[in-house]
Order: sequence, then C-alpha cells, then structure tokens
Amino acid sequence: MGLLILITVIRSLAIFASPLELGVDEAQYWAWSQTPDFGYFTKPPLIAWVIGVSHALFGHEVWAVRLPAPWLHVLTAVVLWRAASWIAGPAAGRWAAILWIALPIISVGSFVISTDTPLLLALSTALMLMIGVLQNRLDPVRGMFICGLAVGIGFLAKYAALYFLAGIVLWATWDRFITAHNVITVRHLLLFGLGMMIAASPNIIWNLTNDFTTVRHLGDNANIAKQSFDFAKTGRFLLGQLGVVGPVTFILMLGILRPPFHSSLKRLMICLSLPILALMTIQAFISDANANWTVASYPALIVWLACWIAQTNRWRWGLLASGINGAIAIVIISTSMSGSLGIFTPASDPLRRLRGWEALATDLKAALDRHDARLIVADRRATAALMGWHFYNTDVTITLYDSDGIPGNHYERNHAFGSIKTASRNLIAVDGQSHAPALPQVVWRANAAISEHVISANRTRKLFLYAGTQTPK
Repeated sequence: MGLLILITVIRSLAIFASPLELGVDEAQYWAWSQTPDFGYFTKPPLIAWVIGVSHALFGHEVWAVRLPAPWLHVLTAVVLWRAASWIAGPAAGRWAAILWIALPIISVGSFVISTDTPLLLALSTALMLMIGVLQNRLDPVRGMFICGLAVGIGFLAKYAALYFLAGIVLWATWDRFITAHNVITVRHLLLFGLGMMIAASPNIIWNLTNDFTTVRHLGDNANIAKQSFDFAKTGRFLLGQLGVVGPVTFILMLGILRPPFHSSLKRLMICLSLPILALMTIQAFISDANANWTVASYPALIVWLACWIAQTNRWRWGLLASGINGAIAIVIISTSMSGSLGIFTPASDPLRRLRGWEALATDLKAALDRHDARLIVADRRATAALMGWHFYNTDVTITLYDSDGIPGNHYERNHAFGSIKTASRNLIAVDGQSHAPALPQVVWRANAAISEHVISANRTRKLFLYAGTQTPK
C-alpha cells in the first residue's frame, strides 16, 4: 500500500509542476461541470461531476481539474488487489495492484483526466463484487445488487460500461451449459439489472428527454457507415494495445487465456475481456478504433494475470512486465513535469495540443479591450473550449459558429453564434483562415490581427483575429 501511495503522490506532484495546459476534452469536461446536469452532448455526466467537485474545492487551476485522476486510479488498484486476493491469496492481490498502477494507460490517465478514469474504478468494483459472490465472500443477493449499482455508476461515466452487462449475460449463459449448480441464479441476475437501472436512470431519463443526444453521438463516433476494411488499421490497433498495457503484459494476458476452461471464474474473466478485444479489433478493420476503446477489458485480465503469477510462482514474469511498464511510467512522469518528451519527441509532438492557449487568450484579451468587445466567436471546438477556461469568471462570452446548422459538438449545440438575439454588439472572431469568416449580420470593421505562437519544434499555432459588429435583424 505504501508503494501505491508513493507513486500516486509523485504523480500528483507532476500535475502540480507541469507547465502543460488543459487539453480540449479536459476543458470541455470542465465547462460541463459549471452547469451540472444528468447528461451532455457527447458523454454521460460523471466526469463533469468529479471535475466540478475538485474545481469547487481547489479553485480555478489546471491541476485542480486533473488532480482526481491519480487518486481514482489508486483506488482502482486497491479494489483489484482485493479482487485478486479473494481468488488466489494476498500475493495475487499485491501483483494485481502493482501491475495495474504500472500500466502505461494508467500512467497517462493519471495526468490527463478522462472518462475512462471513473469508468475503470466502477467496473473494477463490479468485478470485485462478482468475484466476492462466486468465492462465497459476499451474500449473492446483496452482492449482485450492489454490483449492478457499480456498473450503473460506470454507465454514468461512459457507455462502455455496457460491455460488463453483456459479459455477465454471456458468462451466465455459458456457465449454465457446463455447471448444474450455479451460485448466481436468475433472481440474482435480475437484482443486478435492477441495481444497474437505478444507478443509470438519471442519464437514461436525460437522453429520453433530449432526443437521445448522447446515444446518437456514440453511433456517430463508431463511424460504421465509413467502411474501409483495412487490415493495416487492424494491425495498428493491435500494436496500440502493446502501448496501452505494455508489451510483455499484453502478451502474458492473452497467453494465459487458453483452454481448459473448467473454472467458472476463468470463464467469467474471458467473457469480461476477450469479447471487447475481439469487437474492437473488428471495428478497427471495418472502420477505425482508438486503442483506448478496449480499456474495459483490462481489469479482468489484470486480476487473472496476477492470480496466474501467484499460483504458478511466475514472479519473474511479473517483475519483467511491471519493470518495463515502470520504466515507461518514469518517462511519462518526467514528461508531465517538464512538459516535453525530450529526445523522444516525434516530429508531430503530440504535446503541442497542450501549449499556446494561454498566449492566445492574452492576445484575445488585448483585441477585446482595443475594440471594446465582449464576445468571442471561435471557428472550432478546441478554441471555444480553451478560451472558455481562460475567460472564466469574466464578462466575455464564448460562442462557436455552426456553419451547417447541424450541431456536431457541445458548443454548436449550446453556445452557437447567433442563437441569442441581442442589440448591436462588438465581437472578435478567431479563425484559421486569412480572410474574415462569413458570419450573418456581422459588419467587419478592422483588419485582422495575428496570434502566432510556437507550440513545438516545428509547429506554430497561427490564428487570425477579426473585429466586427453584430447587428440585429
């Protein structure tokens, strides 16, 4: 436990010390947190609630937005520790916690907060409760109902929680063909479903009353209509899994899931992991898939790998897997603190997206004051999200121009330019083009100023600022 706390404290210090600014998704989640609700345009509400609490407690700081991330991940490690120890004893529990906290995706996720963070804690809790019931550590009635509540809470974080429900149904079906006596009965499964529905109901009701906004966005994200049937994408996706959990860890995870499947627990781990990996691999082939879309499969795989290491005394494999991932974790922590990948920086430098926004806000403030304006019209979601953060608690309004009239993100739906009818007002438009945007009822009255700042060794962010006046119809 001491090692887990030490790692988490170091990761927290990296968040405090980092010069890197918020990412666009983090800024958008923060914006959601300022208007608490049971759902949002692209995601369920839990991430906004978490950030909102931290922001209220610690103030308007970048580190306040990110600080919950490492502590939620260490809680997940503790939960998996208990889950594995219920199967194979204390040694397995310790291995589960060490393997989990060292995963590259957890190292990154302990610096940049995302919807995966509360999702993984919820699903790991549900897994622990399932194991507790199967190992006679918990009463089946109470255990399965609370397990359902945990999955429902996971649903409030990300709809990938439904994978757990599908895995339980698959496991229960498989188990009934093999085992005459089942610890978990149909009644217990119904209690699981009831608990899940109760916890998930706020977002379900929100979607029902908001034209299934988030659900439809999820379908757009899958992008099944744009089929490519590309084996190269499949290969890149599978290679991406080596980066998500580490090369040795990923190979070991798949290697231990082989016949015979005589254990109900082993069947459970398979049903909660392999279908997700298979489905996302198919998705990558048909259209595209992000490497992190498989994260819901890894709590079960980590627990089973930890049990295999403890039961077979393969501690050398455990040390190798966690040692490699630990080295990667050190690089990630160093990167977080310094704000640079150093000699490992690729030409594209992914960290460029976390730089230069404060400088843009400074340029915009000067333009707003110079032209007596209090309205910013952004041309893209990233600009709207980050400027919303930097102009927090001011009288400046941030809007986004929706050129096609079909909302494609939170800002086009809730902060579209022209949605509020007012008297004439001055504005500053931020655009990537060297000519003023075609905004309705706007008279441009000043040539563009240029906001240009270096964001990586070979990249600058160059945006044009246009002063105009919006006139009423």
